[in-house]
Amino acid sequence: MFAPSTTGWIDPWGLSCRTEYLGRTPGKSSRTGRKVIENMRGEGRIRGEGDSMEFKSSTDKQWYSVGEADMAHKYDAVTYWNDRSGFFGAKSKEVRKWMLDPKNYELEH
Repeated sequence: MFAPSTTGWIDPWGLSCRTEYLGRTPGKSSRTGRKVIENMRGEGRIRGEGDSMEFKSSTDKQWYSVGEADMAHKYDAVTYWNDRSGFFGAKSKEVRKWMLDPKNYELEH
C-alpha cells in the first residue's frame, strides 16, 4: 500500500510516463479514429450515423453510443513499449507509426 506524498503524486506503475514516451492516443474524429470506425462498420460493429451512431463492445457485446466511446488499444500500449518500442526511443518514428495505426484500436466503453 502506498501513502500519499506531500510533494506530489507517487506513480508506482509509471503510468504518467506513457504519454511522454508513446504520445497521445488519437481521438475518434482523427484520421485514425475515422478509419477505426470504418473498419468496425465493416465488421458489423458500428450501426447508425451521426449522433445516433452506436458501436458493439468487444468485452460485453452490448451496443453503446459512439459519443461514450474511447479509443482503446487492442494490445496494451505500455506492454508494447516494454516489449518492443522501448528500443526505438521516446516518440520515435516507429512508435508514432504504431500509435497512429488504426489496426491497433477499437472503440470501447
